[in-house]
Amino acid sequence: MTGVSELLAVSRYEFRMQARKRSLWLVTLLLGGLFVAMQGDQGPRYLPADTPPAEVMTTWAVLFGIVVPLGFGMVLADRLVRDRRLRTAALLESLPVGPGRLLAGKYLGGLAASALPVFLLMLVAGGYESVSRGDPLLLGWAVLAFAVVMLPGLVFVAGFALVCPLVLSAPLFRVLFVGYWFWGNMLGSEILPSLTGTLLTPIGGYPASWLTGEWQMYAGMPGWLSFLRPEPDGIAALSSVLLLVLFGLLPVLVAGIVLGRRRRTAV
Repeated sequence: MTGVSELLAVSRYEFRMQARKRSLWLVTLLLGGLFVAMQGDQGPRYLPADTPPAEVMTTWAVLFGIVVPLGFGMVLADRLVRDRRLRTAALLESLPVGPGRLLAGKYLGGLAASALPVFLLMLVAGGYESVSRGDPLLLGWAVLAFAVVMLPGLVFVAGFALVCPLVLSAPLFRVLFVGYWFWGNMLGSEILPSLTGTLLTPIGGYPASWLTGEWQMYAGMPGWLSFLRPEPDGIAALSSVLLLVLFGLLPVLVAGIVLGRRRRTAV
């Protein structure tokens, strides 16, 4: 079995197991539905009829991106901890799969399964807008907005949600994660130094600004770390996507190296 096939096998197993979790679907759909309802007549459903399709679906992506990743991170937080609690970690480590590939497979499978209901939310929103506005291209914009605006933030959240509970415990991580989410995504820097409005804001202000050609909320807000708050454009959007993905992969990479050294030391 090659390294790639091992990685794919672990990813498929992890995807199937994670996708069966009712809590994943309930939390995602409940958060998304409630947040849409809370918008009242200010939500993307009430954008003018002549609003460009890119702006319509990007607005939906930003709206879902404000709250849905909270449930995403909460669900993933106990994934590796659960292996220890159920005493299956030792069994998994005995398999002829390196700890790095095992962790990477869990990450990729868990990310894909946890992102699936988020993707379906965007498809539902795209279908609704396609029917109400009479423009089938809105479904395509829904897919693009998910991939460009939401997915990099989910990649970012998944890396920390999977690995950090191994050190902090899942309950403590969840508490800290909620605090970080509101501090690092919605708290203006004029109140407290924050990552809000930087290239590292997972809500996706910079990619959203690039898609619509307009300044989106939480992109380039004034504050500290000015080098992370450039004017929104294509380069800034690409930089934001790459930074979010790289920072999301970083904890997985570090954890894989540590677990690999532990296995070699044990042997």
